[in-house]
Amino acid sequence: MSTPLLEIDGLTVRFGGPGPLARAVRRGVKGAPGGGVRAVDGVSLTVPRGGAVGVVGESGSGKSTLMRAVLGLVPPTAGTIRLDGRPLGPRRDTATRRAVQMVFQDPGTTLNPARTCGSILAELLRVHRIVPADRVAARVTDLLDLVRLPHGVAGTRPHRLSGGQKQRVAIARALALEPRLLIADEATSALDVVVQASVLDLLAELRATTGVTLVAVSHDLDLVRYLCDTAVVMRAGKIVESGPVAEILSDPAEPYTRELIAAAPTLSAAPSGKDRQ
Repeated sequence: MSTPLLEIDGLTVRFGGPGPLARAVRRGVKGAPGGGVRAVDGVSLTVPRGGAVGVVGESGSGKSTLMRAVLGLVPPTAGTIRLDGRPLGPRRDTATRRAVQMVFQDPGTTLNPARTCGSILAELLRVHRIVPADRVAARVTDLLDLVRLPHGVAGTRPHRLSGGQKQRVAIARALALEPRLLIADEATSALDVVVQASVLDLLAELRATTGVTLVAVSHDLDLVRYLCDTAVVMRAGKIVESGPVAEILSDPAEPYTRELIAAAPTLSAAPSGKDRQ
């Protein structure tokens, strides 16, 4: 049996003191001994190589904090994170940082407004020496093709793009570093329904064509059903249920999961394969 790409064992992330702001932001998260709150509370999960895992739960459940800990943006209080069987500490080398990339909810806040989209991608390729210098321009074109954007986007600044186009540029930027693990953190929630569907189609296609391992963090159960093999349900920093997506969504064991399903919009048919800008 091969080693899972990502292994999380007993991970805890504790924040701040017991003040009113922490209570308001983390309402429902169990208080930690000596003050503070546990945004992530003893979570263990594995992500198989080439798989797709959906992490779902209401706001404040800890799902985004968990992924930020994987990315190295939030220091764990306890527990271990392993990539390819190797523990990930607070200091990570360039290869490790490249191996795990995230697509955030609002691409408008993560794309440099002073740069063209092509120069944003080209800078990454040069700094990390992904391709020889004389191949950078061609690789930028390849990346735009990969996320189904016209080549003219290379000379365009982000503020001139639609929300869906910005998110595609953000996906291209993550893929430029040739990651083994791609984390999509509410990657479609800021988009309208039609554009959401086109981005979902793109992520599903990229998983099939590149073999990248995917973790999708979302409150959208339809997204998880369409993209993922496994669903992990979080509440108050803990995993309350996990298993194959079809089983979790059709026959959940936990009352909390049933509440999530009941509160969600009716699960519709999966988006078609037709790309919609």
